Amino acid sequence: MKRPNAVKYIMLLCFCCLCASAVAQQCSCIDNFRHMVAKVERNYAGFMDKVTASNRPEFIRYTDSLEQVAAKTGEEKCLFVLRKWIRFFRDRHMTLVLNGDSADNNIRIRRIFSASEKINVSHTAFMQYLEQNKQELDSLEGIWEDDRGIYRMAFMRDRKKKGQEFIGFILQADSVFWLPGQVKARIRKHNRTYRMLYFYNKNHNDLQPTLALDRHTFNAGIGGVWYKVYPREEDSMAHRKPRHYYDPSFSTLDSQTCMLALPSFSLAAKPLIDSLVEHHFEVIKKSRHFIIDLRNNTGGSVLCFQKLLPFLYTRPIITKGQSVMATEDNINDLYTITDYPNISDSMRNLFKKELAELRAHKGAMYNLWKDDTLVLAGMLPYPQKISFIINENCASAAEIILLKARQSSKVKIFGKHSMGAIDYLDIATTKMPCNLYSLRYATSRTNRLPKEPLDNKGIQPDVEIPDNVVDWVEFVRTKYPVK
Repeated sequence: MKRPNAVKYIMLLCFCCLCASAVAQQCSCIDNFRHMVAKVERNYAGFMDKVTASNRPEFIRYTDSLEQVAAKTGEEKCLFVLRKWIRFFRDRHMTLVLNGDSADNNIRIRRIFSASEKINVSHTAFMQYLEQNKQELDSLEGIWEDDRGIYRMAFMRDRKKKGQEFIGFILQADSVFWLPGQVKARIRKHNRTYRMLYFYNKNHNDLQPTLALDRHTFNAGIGGVWYKVYPREEDSMAHRKPRHYYDPSFSTLDSQTCMLALPSFSLAAKPLIDSLVEHHFEVIKKSRHFIIDLRNNTGGSVLCFQKLLPFLYTRPIITKGQSVMATEDNINDLYTITDYPNISDSMRNLFKKELAELRAHKGAMYNLWKDDTLVLAGMLPYPQKISFIINENCASAAEIILLKARQSSKVKIFGKHSMGAIDYLDIATTKMPCNLYSLRYATSRTNRLPKEPLDNKGIQPDVEIPDNVVDWVEFVRTKYPVK
């Protein structure tokens, strides 16, 4: 089972000159670098797989060289040195994030990202650009606001790229992680298709989410849902339906086909998913074709998809278990947390039982979750066919359901290969010497290894959707109908 993510923040209370000297010492780059290396070597569930006898000399050289760099690096550049070391492991679940939880940290974050790519176009100049080119504007060009109302981003053509690329830059943001003028995204257009070249998240990490543009709304998956606020038709805002990127949706496509879109398995989405499945249970059970759209679903908790398993079931579903690196740090940083929202009392009790097991096997790689076989009373006659739609942004828990689903004779997977972030799971968020940083890494390892590694390879679709296809759902619905 994949447990929900947990975050702990440690606040340091210091005073006067003692405070200044302590923080300076705690936040030196070399101190944080050495702490991070030791923390990962001791607690990361994938360390022994990633650092082997054959590449250990390379790893030591890599670490030593970056340690020398860290010893000479100030706070403004330290984040990038720490992240460079993390990239050695090629694990999408390992990252370093910044904590914007105090006035002091906010000042330091602004300083760290002060050298980020910028575009020298003011709000006034951009409005003049829109007015002067209003007859030639692409539908992407204009001002967009995110679903939380925190960010406003402007998109305009990059004339240096022959007009086929668009730059997205900040007009208004949180004034900590993002400031006006900083470039947040770049999109390329080919014929009628838009492709996100990159999109920077809150911590300025580079993402490549699939972009779904529909007039006044675009969905960038983990990049959020954005609404066009200028220029727009007069009634466009009246029909705007505020939503979050993780909101699931259900639709009936024709007399034989229904679809459930699941953009996230965040625990915040669990009650919404459960409610949709329960509400439309009879419709699904009578449909010949059930499409499950997982595009841009980067995971969360396996608790989110449990109600779908009876529809998939055609024979016993085998699930490989996971082993946990049961160190003191991992137990304290993740597994002591048993009171998650949106879960039942029975699940809380199970988490407490698991905690006791880990404490009893402290210091070892403990096989906490054994291989499991799900056996149900029988298969449902409908849906006759279940189609999963996936892309390169499907990861973690989204890949776990794919491993279960592909064992069903009803299921076919369409799209592009998944991300490949599934071998090392259950992410702990842990303190660093400097409270500016939080380190995240995986604490468990799948029992599929070493026979079936999927990290950075992903799960391949049964049918790859060609690059020139714009409407993936329509492709699946019409090209492969139920016979």
